[in-house]
Amino acid sequence: MERYNIFNQVHKGLRAFLYDTAMQVQQTDFAPAAEAIQTLERIDKALYYFSRHAQYVERFLFPFIKEYNAALTSIFKQQYQSHAVQIQQLQGLMQVYYRASGREEKTAAGKLIQQAFTAFVITHLDHMMREDKLINDILWRHYSDTALLGLEKEIVAQLPSKDLAALSKWIIRGMNNTEIIEWLRAIEKTTITPIFRAFFASAEKELPDNRWQKIQEALVEGTLVR
Repeated sequence: MERYNIFNQVHKGLRAFLYDTAMQVQQTDFAPAAEAIQTLERIDKALYYFSRHAQYVERFLFPFIKEYNAALTSIFKQQYQSHAVQIQQLQGLMQVYYRASGREEKTAAGKLIQQAFTAFVITHLDHMMREDKLINDILWRHYSDTALLGLEKEIVAQLPSKDLAALSKWIIRGMNNTEIIEWLRAIEKTTITPIFRAFFASAEKELPDNRWQKIQEALVEGTLVR
């Protein structure tokens, strides 16, 4: 039986955002400041989302893992510290860009940002894969799916509404139809109604009409849509 992956939705959302941001960074001409600033603001959002993700994993999941594998939490804490340094370096490079004058200086600073962000993408894609494998192994061994759904509810309830709205958009964009259907069914049972409605509205807004119609039909069959 396939177990409930507490990381699936958030990781798919973060990956979708990361892929989209990486493409924007790659396509940016950093000489015109107006174009570059939009990309720097996008990078800053990525740094924020991944910093918050690390904080929530430490706050909510580490207590469940430490009891059974304290060494694993220590390893992940070290990795999060390394990621924090990487984030600070990227933020420093962005400040170099803001202080740069003239096309040549801005272009040179932009290349450094592109290189550093590529490293950031590689690091965090690898890290999310490790979270999926190593942390889930512990959770599945010692906790039921019901307990994991309850924990996810607690985490979602702690998210600022602005972050929740932004992340739900990318979660929807990152998942396949079956995952969206199962996810909407799960959150209806485990979250308060306004949160469910927000995710439902996000799905309707973000998905192409043909995908949304298929999902609606499946949800109606399961009596989810009222």
